[in-house]
Amino acid sequence: MKKSMIIVFVIILLVPNIPVMNKYVAHRVDEGHFRYANLDGSFIATQRFSFKSPGFSTFGFEEFIRNTSPAKENRKLYRLYKINTLCFWRWNNYIQIGVHFDYVDPKVIQRNMTIKGLDPKEIL
Repeated sequence: MKKSMIIVFVIILLVPNIPVMNKYVAHRVDEGHFRYANLDGSFIATQRFSFKSPGFSTFGFEEFIRNTSPAKENRKLYRLYKINTLCFWRWNNYIQIGVHFDYVDPKVIQRNMTIKGLDPKEIL
């Protein structure tokens, strides 16, 4: 009995993190949750999980830097979501992408956007 409960528990933790299943679960539960921005909010990206969407890439941000030449402090991409280890279906995304970006509170970005004259509603 105990062994079967452990197996069920492991399956519940692993299945949502299998790549195909993870994308489906993330699309249903977390669409729009994984957001990234530079410090002044002039670049904002939201990770999409639909099956037609490619995986998350920093290519767009690199192009933004190349085309706009922002100040040094705005050349780094930050994640705007906290890592919550209780949300086990997100572990795959946290390990592959989330840990590579430092966290910044979205309120900091909103304040910087207001100072720069951008619409801070975009970051909500």
